[in-house]
Order: sequence, then structure tokens, then C-alpha cells
Amino acid sequence: MQLENIGKWKVFALESGFFKLDGGAMMGSVPKVLWENENPPDEFNRIELSMRCLLVDDGENVVMIETGIGDKNSDKFIKMFSIDHSTYTLSNTLSNHGYDYKNITHVILTHLHFDHAGGALYYDEGVLKPRFPNAKYYISKRNWLAAIKPNSRDRASYLSLNYQLLKDNNLLNFIADDSEILKGISTYTVNGHTKGQQLIKVSSNNRVLVFCSDLIPLKSHLKLPWIMGYDLNAALTLNEKKVFLDKACKNNWLLFFYHDPSYIAVQIKKGDKYYEIINEYRR
Repeated sequence: MQLENIGKWKVFALESGFFKLDGGAMMGSVPKVLWENENPPDEFNRIELSMRCLLVDDGENVVMIETGIGDKNSDKFIKMFSIDHSTYTLSNTLSNHGYDYKNITHVILTHLHFDHAGGALYYDEGVLKPRFPNAKYYISKRNWLAAIKPNSRDRASYLSLNYQLLKDNNLLNFIADDSEILKGISTYTVNGHTKGQQLIKVSSNNRVLVFCSDLIPLKSHLKLPWIMGYDLNAALTLNEKKVFLDKACKNNWLLFFYHDPSYIAVQIKKGDKYYEIINEYRR
């Protein structure tokens, strides 16, 4: 789906498939009775999640933000997470908008968890290769350090098969917190979910779109107390969300969701109790 332009940047939401995670883990301490209607669980208590990448193009730079879960997963892994590429793959959504993997000049990864970075590499006749052969890849230095020496809680989410080859082939660019990658493309670093997660800001002519990644994975998480059980530091996430969402309201940012299966992006304002949606894009 093509969204409104952000100044010189043409903006495309690229569906790359679906998968499922435990609903309780996604909602943390929020009781099921409060989240199950908006996020209906299956018989295993898993809820459906999208993996919606963002493509922005200024006529010179074609930037892919996130890569999806990829297609090199084992049958056991696919079954465990109910990975579904029957309707959407990154390849077919790219081609629907006239692009190909070879057109991408920059790939920005918000963090290296398998559902965000799995599509960065693929197998070609048994040989592991970069999916975007002409692109420079970007990750925060601190998230790279978290990924190569994950703690016991994060270990199952960081799979070196998804990113080590990029480093070995000198394709991975490490960037500091809150950096500008290109004019109009910058990072906004948060640490509650995992160290060095970088949200991506696309800015031009006082218009800003922010790729929210796992700070605000679903529309449901616009409510401040709704914090994933996967987050390493829930108290820090709570503070980061408050600061971020207040800025989003004040500056009228368009917030882009990676994981929400129905809502692509929203703009918000402060309400009496929660943040309220004033504009939305739905799939």
C-alpha cells in the first residue's frame, strides 16, 4: 500500500507475511479479558501479527526498513510460530510496486530479533547470501553487541544465522544512537525492549513518519501500561513510551506499526485517559 508522501519520500507499506506469538506474552501484565476481543487468540493462545516493512524512495535512495522473518526457517520453526507466507511475501509486495531486491540501496534494521532481521539473508542452492545484493545494511552498534552476546532471556530471539554473514562480508554498518543515516532518515533509540533498538524517522518539510518497531508493536500498545512480556525492562519501556507518544502528539507524527495485522499507521492526540487516534491507515 502506498501512503502519503513525506516530502520528497514516496512511502510504501510492504506486507511480508504473518506469524503468531503468545497473546499473554505480547500483552504482558494486561489481563486476557481486556485484550482478547481486539487481538483474538487461537486455540494455543497465540495472536496474529503482521511483519510490515517500510519502503521509502526519494528518486535516488531506495530504503528498506526491516526485512521480515525470511524464508530459510525449518519446518519446526514455521509450525511453532505459524509463519504464513501464503498471501504476502516481501518479493511479491515489492514487485507489486515495481521494485526488486536489487533496487534497494539501504537496509535499516531496527534490531536483530529473528522476526525483524530474518529476511536479510537467504539460501541460494544451499549457499547463504545477502537478500539485497546492492544494499548497505545498518544496525545500531549497541544492538549488535546485544545480539552477539545475548543474555538468557534474549537468546532465543537472536539467531546469528540471520546477520553474522553481513558482518563477515563487511556489509554491515554500525551506527551510534540517534544518528542520521541519510538526509531525512534518522534513528530514535530506545532500550526497554532490547538494548539499542532504533526506531526510524522519515522527515521532510515538517512531516514525520516514525517506524515504531517493538516500542509500539500493535495499536493496543498505545495504552501506556500495555507492555510486552518480551521486553527486558518494562519500567524503562513505560518511560520511553510516555516520552515518545507525547512527542508524537505534540509534533503530529505518523506512527507506523510493524506488527499490527489491521492498522498500518496512525496519528494521535492526548485523550482524558489514553492517547486517541485522529487519523489512520488500515490494511
